[in-house]
Amino acid sequence: MAVTELLDEMALLALPDGSRVVTIEEAREQLPLAEKILTSLQSLQDQAHALTEELEVLVEKLPPYHEHVVEVGDQLGDLVKEWQELGDSLDKTGATIAGFDPGHLEWHGVVDGYLVLYSWSQGEEDIEWWHPLDTGINGRRPLVEA
Repeated sequence: MAVTELLDEMALLALPDGSRVVTIEEAREQLPLAEKILTSLQSLQDQAHALTEELEVLVEKLPPYHEHVVEVGDQLGDLVKEWQELGDSLDKTGATIAGFDPGHLEWHGVVDGYLVLYSWSQGEEDIEWWHPLDTGINGRRPLVEA
């Protein structure tokens, strides 16, 4: 039986476009890759922040067509392309980013017949939490498996 067969049609309508429902086993299988991608995205975010600050300083002192301004702008553009590629890779794991500091990942899943979000935060060894769609990380509940 497919995991989506455990839900009614109304629950499936609550899924954001492009999202899919996974079992806890599938989420756990994808966790190592999703965690690696999250770490890479966090690094890119730091780099983009630094480049943006540098670019802001440069454009106050130099014309926009200056060689150094163009170079930093190109570097920022490359980071955006890499970010998009990593985001596409993360989508394939079924995970979404719910926070960056600390890193927090979520997967749509089913608990007791309800559409929920499996929840993992950096520092945790496994996915051991879930929460209803209308709550955030503060609404997490322990995942009790039969």
